[in-house]
Amino acid sequence: MNKSHILITSIGIVMFSLCAGCTEPPLEHPSITPVGTPIPVVTGTPVMVGYQGSSTMSLQTDLDDGVYLVRMENNGTGPFLVGIENKQYYQQVIRSDGDVQATQAIGIPVAGAYLMNVTSDGTWYITIARPETNSPETPPLTLNGTGYSASGYITLPAGTTSFAMENHGSGPFAVYLYNETGGFVFDPTGTYVQPLHYHMGQYNGTVTVAIPEDGRYVLSIISDGAWRVAVA
Repeated sequence: MNKSHILITSIGIVMFSLCAGCTEPPLEHPSITPVGTPIPVVTGTPVMVGYQGSSTMSLQTDLDDGVYLVRMENNGTGPFLVGIENKQYYQQVIRSDGDVQATQAIGIPVAGAYLMNVTSDGTWYITIARPETNSPETPPLTLNGTGYSASGYITLPAGTTSFAMENHGSGPFAVYLYNETGGFVFDPTGTYVQPLHYHMGQYNGTVTVAIPEDGRYVLSIISDGAWRVAVA
């Protein structure tokens, strides 16, 4: 397993107690099926699998390796947690509470069967999809949103890229950059995920990231407030 996946567990630990939102439109609710079973979902993105349920449960899902977007909606009042794991892997996708509409990117290191563990006191809808491959955006570009969100594919050239980031929340703020295989882009020391691995509260700063190779990348944002990321 490469270092881009070794740090997933420790990164998941810091994703706590956030109010969530996203810049994407609400999920299109699929037709009702027995609770906890996979459901077909038709949207504008290449959806792999969809689930709906209520309260707390664990579901098995088969995933290929690579990067995915997890779109989540929760209608409840208590904690809402989603994690994906097998014997060699764990990633906390979200840790929030109450009503939630959110998107996060995840990286799956090896194809196989995974458990998706959901904690909720209400009704929830979750889809796991590949990012849309048609016409990825290229810099300069600016992303704006509130709460947990993800960018979809953006095309970045090898070399240095500037990420100017603002956060207006009071809780943890992080911006992670995934490559197309689902691995993280790290700083030169190989220690922290770029461009911003963790910050508490309001933030306004610019980070220059060394992009290792030409390709498609996905930004995943954690915040409990409004945020802005400008890529140049």
